Amino acid sequence: MLLIADSGSTKTSWRLADENKKIYHFLTEGLNPYFKSQGEVVEEIQTALIPVFPHGAKVTQVFFYGAGCSSISKCQLMKDAMLQCFPGADIHISHDILGAALAACASSEGIVCILGTGSNSCLFDGKKIVEVIGGLGYILGDEGSGSHLGKSLLEAYLNRELPADLAQNFNDTFHMTKEEIEKRVYEKPEANRFLASFSRFLGEHKEHPYFAHMIEGCFDVFLEKHVCRYPDYTKKQVHFIGSIAYNYADMLKKSAQKKNISIGKILPYPIEELMLFHLGR
Repeated sequence: MLLIADSGSTKTSWRLADENKKIYHFLTEGLNPYFKSQGEVVEEIQTALIPVFPHGAKVTQVFFYGAGCSSISKCQLMKDAMLQCFPGADIHISHDILGAALAACASSEGIVCILGTGSNSCLFDGKKIVEVIGGLGYILGDEGSGSHLGKSLLEAYLNRELPADLAQNFNDTFHMTKEEIEKRVYEKPEANRFLASFSRFLGEHKEHPYFAHMIEGCFDVFLEKHVCRYPDYTKKQVHFIGSIAYNYADMLKKSAQKKNISIGKILPYPIEELMLFHLGR
């Protein structure tokens, strides 16, 4: 059976195809090797994924596309974990940006961007990734991502820059002190996911002029630092994948229009297109 995974820092979407190409859907926690050890990856798969497989399922091939799978050592960590969970299977580990490129472009050329918990971008020539700009993580990069949006919101809140109505709504919603926020950001694990969790609050109030300006500003920075650095970017289709791109599509399009960027596909996640790609449809 063929198993496909698209993994970010927050969640992993899985698709399992049997011999008759019947497809099963599953969801687990994110399995980013920068934040999860090999043991934690194995535990998540063995406790949250394999027990819900159809009876008698035997995985023979795995294509895992994941955030953080950008170095030989991190890919090896994931491969070892997969082999422990699926002994004898043919395992392929790739970065999530390749999964995004295959899902958005298939065999066509294009610029592909990920805007989810984190952010990244690449230039795809229809066969392989030619160049990658981004993917530096929430401390050094991740412009336009959920963590960037959340960080912008918290910065404005803690610096008392939010309009009074938004500040009151924030207080009523989260009931968090400055000390609690700082502890979650600087002392607790998975600070990127914590920051990105506040993007939902932004989304619920995105029509407010202050937040609309904030969100578009984050997208402006992403496009300037990433897309606008590719050669002839105005002549190529630029595709976006991820929950942030999908949920804020109107604002993203507005930012792109200012820079004469032609947007192609905006997908909430790549997993469906990836499965079709690997099934040869």
